[in-house]
Amino acid sequence: MVRRWKDARNGKRYRDGQAGNLDGKERKEEEPLVGRKSTHDMTQSHEVLAMMDAHTTTFGRTKGCTISRCGAFLFATIFLISLVVTGLLVYHYAPCFEEKIQSCEALRDSFGFQIERTLPGKSATEKKINVRLPKSIIPDSYELRLIPFIWEGNFTFNGEVTIVVNVTKSTKNVTLHAIDMKIDESLTSIQEFSLTNNRTKPIAIVEQKNDTERQFLVIKTSDTLKEGKQYVVHLKFVGQLNDYLQGFYRSSYTIGNQTRWIATTQFQATDARRAFPCFDEPAMKAKFQISIGRPRNMTSLSNMPRKGQPEPIPGLPTYEWDHYEQSVPMSTYLVAFIVSDFEMLKSESRNFSVWARKEALNQSYYSLDIGPKILEYYENYFKIKFPLPKMDMVALPDFSAGAMENWGLITYRETAMLYQERVSTSSNLQRVATVVAHELAHQWFGNLVTPSWWSDLWLNEGFASYVEYIGMNAVEPTWKVLEQFVVNDLHSVFGLDALQSSHPISIEVEHPDEISEIFDRISYEKGASILRMMDHFLTTDVFKRGLTNYLTEKAYQSAEQNDLWNALTKQAHKDKVLDPSITIQQIMDTWTLQTGFPVVTVTRNYLNGSATLTQERFMLQNNTMITTEESKLLWWIPITYTNENELNFNRTRPNHWMKAEHSIILPNLNATSHQWVIFNVLETGYYRVNYDKTNWQLIIKQLNKDNFRDISTINRAQLIDDALNLARAGKLDYAIALDVTSYLAHENEYLPWKAALTALNYLDDMLIMLPGYDKFTVYTLKLLDNVYKQVGFTDKPGDPQLTVFTRVDVLNWACTFGHDDCVDNAVNQFYNWRKMPDPDTNNPISPNLKSVVYCTAIRVGSQVEWEFAWQRYLNTNVGSEKDLLLQALGCSREVWILSRYLDWAVTENSGIRKQDATRVFGSVARNIIGHPLVFNYLRNKWSRLREYFGTSLTLINNIIKSATRGINTKSELKDLKDFIAMNKDKLESATRTVQQAVEQAEENIKWLDNNYATIRDWLQRNTA
Repeated sequence: MVRRWKDARNGKRYRDGQAGNLDGKERKEEEPLVGRKSTHDMTQSHEVLAMMDAHTTTFGRTKGCTISRCGAFLFATIFLISLVVTGLLVYHYAPCFEEKIQSCEALRDSFGFQIERTLPGKSATEKKINVRLPKSIIPDSYELRLIPFIWEGNFTFNGEVTIVVNVTKSTKNVTLHAIDMKIDESLTSIQEFSLTNNRTKPIAIVEQKNDTERQFLVIKTSDTLKEGKQYVVHLKFVGQLNDYLQGFYRSSYTIGNQTRWIATTQFQATDARRAFPCFDEPAMKAKFQISIGRPRNMTSLSNMPRKGQPEPIPGLPTYEWDHYEQSVPMSTYLVAFIVSDFEMLKSESRNFSVWARKEALNQSYYSLDIGPKILEYYENYFKIKFPLPKMDMVALPDFSAGAMENWGLITYRETAMLYQERVSTSSNLQRVATVVAHELAHQWFGNLVTPSWWSDLWLNEGFASYVEYIGMNAVEPTWKVLEQFVVNDLHSVFGLDALQSSHPISIEVEHPDEISEIFDRISYEKGASILRMMDHFLTTDVFKRGLTNYLTEKAYQSAEQNDLWNALTKQAHKDKVLDPSITIQQIMDTWTLQTGFPVVTVTRNYLNGSATLTQERFMLQNNTMITTEESKLLWWIPITYTNENELNFNRTRPNHWMKAEHSIILPNLNATSHQWVIFNVLETGYYRVNYDKTNWQLIIKQLNKDNFRDISTINRAQLIDDALNLARAGKLDYAIALDVTSYLAHENEYLPWKAALTALNYLDDMLIMLPGYDKFTVYTLKLLDNVYKQVGFTDKPGDPQLTVFTRVDVLNWACTFGHDDCVDNAVNQFYNWRKMPDPDTNNPISPNLKSVVYCTAIRVGSQVEWEFAWQRYLNTNVGSEKDLLLQALGCSREVWILSRYLDWAVTENSGIRKQDATRVFGSVARNIIGHPLVFNYLRNKWSRLREYFGTSLTLINNIIKSATRGINTKSELKDLKDFIAMNKDKLESATRTVQQAVEQAEENIKWLDNNYATIRDWLQRNTA
């Protein structure tokens, strides 16, 4: 699944506001799913407790008599036996409190109750229930029938599911997932199925109850379901097509005054259970036979092709059934179905189709062009054919994430799949290619082979986030996307992973809230970054062969990261690129099971040519006390370097390894005392590099020469990013870091500028309210002067992608800082647009310049400009254009307009879709005038936000991130902590986000205390 933050690749302030996870909503209080409400856990543990209570009553009932010696002896004996039993239970259950609870599942199943445990990172008093299903029953196949009623206006759906299950351990409970639906208990049945004669025998049901906390439906049987036998479970139910963008939900669009409705799905991670009762865990794969009832004037889609002709539905004359072929074994979160009136375009090369609203279908041609090409490229890359007979891609008006990799039926936000030539930007085009490549990569990583549990979500998302670049490069090689990875993903995730509140890539999670929390940049971008590192230290050929072996061995099954490590180790040893005594697990566990990443400090001996390398965890909180455990964190680090003699920026195989050791000595760097050395060639390693002062000065000297391009473009970007962030963390003098940036006055390539502007954005946020800010703007405009002249304010046809991106970034900063030529151009172009006879269809502004022009004109304009842009937002049929306008509308300097805009974002039928609300909050928060408004809105209207977004995690989390970005005063921090204290019981899945917000605010305050004077003085000297 692609997360929403992938939208923004360009623009001065776009990344922070769009960072986030999955758009979603908070849960409301729920009624029981079925039958009467029970205050007890429906597990056998309560039967055990009841038996204990009965015995206690018997032994404690004295009826006025004292206990005899025999009675006392008997009591003491029972007490001792209980101690022994308790000891045995603790012995057996102890592993359950370690990181891998799976080892206890068999024992848990045999007792029939769930174990509570303290999760990593939680206090002992913060125990959470274990929500894993017992493994005593495993699904084999589903036959699912659903009829959504979307025209009638009641937005319900009727469902019927028949599940064939295999019993792996005898039990009297059938426990599966179901939530937000009403099950007709009178029609529930369980039958034993005989494989020999195809006969069934009814099994009596004693009780059906729901465990709402675990989202379980528990069916208790009179007879024992026997190990090795197969049974058929049948249920009928009614559900609600919600408007929370999860489970089976409703979406809509309008044509004129008519509303058109859509029923569609979003199940990852734990929302298939909202559409039908199921075993909703990724490892519980099964085959699916799906039938969808739909109005005759609409179409339906599912994972597999439709078989036969539609059939009438008795009693529903306007509806008919679509029956679909049985699927390959797959996880419930990959099941999908859609009912709509969309239209379709089909590829000529293979069974590949794109679907969209009729009015937007002509925006699908680019997706249809690259989709089959990328799919075919992946078949060759993985050496495994795409296993399904067809592929459909659908653009939905309302969708929580960027896209979802449902097997054979990928769903997208419109902005992630549709591109309108001469309206959408080059960035929009690249986003479409990125997301299509990401979701198609999932068809192998995630769909064919699925992580056994969400702890290894990164195996899905990290791989897709890395391979997307490879797939995109195959169809758009001129974009240089493999180079862009460094500034888009690597530098981006460094910022999050340098926080105390970061987490390992592979992390134990149980509750759905915890699962949702890890759909973040650590799983996506850090996962992608360490895979890129591995690709380079193993070589691409070995890496690819290892992946093919892994996918082939685990096809249609689930896997853990150790399965991948084993496959890669075997291939690495076979091809002799790894010492036989070393395994991939040894190396990579240090990157996936530990929090954070290292900084390697290089201290050169200029007399003998050697260097000492030391490693430690890199953290932005330079004054934070490092715990004993954190001080022991060490990584296996592939060391690469080059020097002024060699200028070899192509070799990315390691020169040396730091084998989880604190320091090593490299005896000879092959450089004289007057020559620089640069480590981490092409920044393929997931680590920062610091140098002694002399080597930094040698690098700065080289950067300020005419031949500064002798240093590769990627490493120039690395030097800027490392220097400014090392200074931010207190590990490098800010004077040196800012000296590194001085060469930018002669730089005109995208990667170094992107790295610089991203890092300088932090200085901008911190200094903007302080007296020395004028010097910062003068210095920045001085750096921008030459590149501004180079790129200009004209979008030239045929410009390379990276030139376009450079122009957009440079103009955004220049206009924001009041560059006269920039502001004048933007205002004039916006004015000319307003005067067009039909501004809704005739826009003279070049698509790539729209973000600059719109925001600048609205910022320096008045209500007139804002209202004009708002009307264009309401009228446009192009999703990417809506997105640009939505961002620009937050640029106004009118406080009342911004306040109204925030209110509209959380108001039904205002014109702003729920999925886009965070765009509004993010845009207003990036405005220095608007940020306090967003922060106050969060504090004062928290209940309204929670009610509007329901159980959605990402929408709420993104608003928190927007509201708290840039906090750097003690009064603001106090307000934030007061807000958290007042709502500590209501934060739920936003807990990690607010922890990170507090941590970042505390660091900002310390940073100002430590660095403001130094930076002010440096800027004074360099702008005189």
